[in-house]
Amino acid sequence: MIYAAFLVVTVALFATMSWRDLRVGLFLLSAALPTYLLRFEIAHVPMTLLEALIVTFVAVWAAKTKPSITSLIPTGWTLPIALLLVAATVGVAVSPDRLGALGVWKAYFVEPILLFLVVSRMEKPSEPIFRGLAAGGLFVAACAIAQRVTGLGIPVPWDVEGRVTSVFPYPNAVGLLLGPVIVVGVVESLSQKVVEWRKTIFFLGTAAICSIAIVLSQSEAAIVAVLATLFVAAIATKRTRKAAVAVAVVATVLITASPFRQTVVDKLTFRDYSGNVRRSQWEETWNMLSDRPIFGAGLNGYQTALAPYHTHPEYEIFQYPHQIALNTWTELGLLGLVAFALLVVQVIRHSPTFPLSGSSTLATLALLETSIHGLADVPYFKNDLSAMTWLLIAIIAANAYAAISRTNRNA
Repeated sequence: MIYAAFLVVTVALFATMSWRDLRVGLFLLSAALPTYLLRFEIAHVPMTLLEALIVTFVAVWAAKTKPSITSLIPTGWTLPIALLLVAATVGVAVSPDRLGALGVWKAYFVEPILLFLVVSRMEKPSEPIFRGLAAGGLFVAACAIAQRVTGLGIPVPWDVEGRVTSVFPYPNAVGLLLGPVIVVGVVESLSQKVVEWRKTIFFLGTAAICSIAIVLSQSEAAIVAVLATLFVAAIATKRTRKAAVAVAVVATVLITASPFRQTVVDKLTFRDYSGNVRRSQWEETWNMLSDRPIFGAGLNGYQTALAPYHTHPEYEIFQYPHQIALNTWTELGLLGLVAFALLVVQVIRHSPTFPLSGSSTLATLALLETSIHGLADVPYFKNDLSAMTWLLIAIIAANAYAAISRTNRNA
């Protein structure tokens, strides 16, 4: 009863604050991504607090703006979004677990896309989103650091290795959420003017604290993805290019000369224990997809579909293949792969060129980090990650829409 009252009061307060100022609501929503961990049911339909906040925000926006349905989808995004929703719907139909698939369908696709449609029509949504992601990231990072300091709250079996998990049930979830936050924090702080020193301190401090958290979580893929993304950003910017090359050369020389050289090589080439697990997953997944290439396994159907192809019994069957293309293919089939490819094309088309400035560039860098991380993990198929992905895409779409509007007004 107390839990239900807490949920009702939370949603009501969020609705009230969003009604007063949609930008405040967007900030709170961006900061509240981990609230998907708070679960409940409405008429026997599983829900999370994050889903309730998304639906509430969309409803408040619609009530305040009374939008035209015909102009709801930003120009150029209709085809990839339509194909993605069709692929997800087909994924429900072919799934061996249709009830679970329906939950994935609404939480990972329908609701985040509705959020994208709303945010992409807002004026300058980047500031509340970036600040919200940073605030939420600080909370997650603080919980992770507190776990390490106190030694309390680390679930089995991660307590043996001392890998912190923060509010999540496993450590890689820390890196998946905080990786983009670190990129945003570093690049945003470096792009600020001297007079905005408070903003610089906030974002740089956030990046530093979140970096400590992912190191404590021992999320190696997240660390590599963050460093690779920041290197790309530095190389693409004239004033930091020489320094980035120099740092890369020095790092390469030091690693080559160090006794840990082979360890680094093994990790980067997936030859260590974790890499062997990944490669065995990918091999089995490829064999499964060879027999069902069109539709894949269906939403939430990977573990069931892979069981007959599981030739490495020493490793468990994970929920996803842990590789961004294979994750998409198994869940959404070939149509889903095409849809995501078209989304990537749209992001690239509407992202401005570097240097390190502009919210679209920052959002693109954050998406790049998740994509690099996705080479060995699952950067989308999770409530918080799917919502964050569409929030970042919405920033790019909103800026493109604003640019078109300015051009039309000046014509």
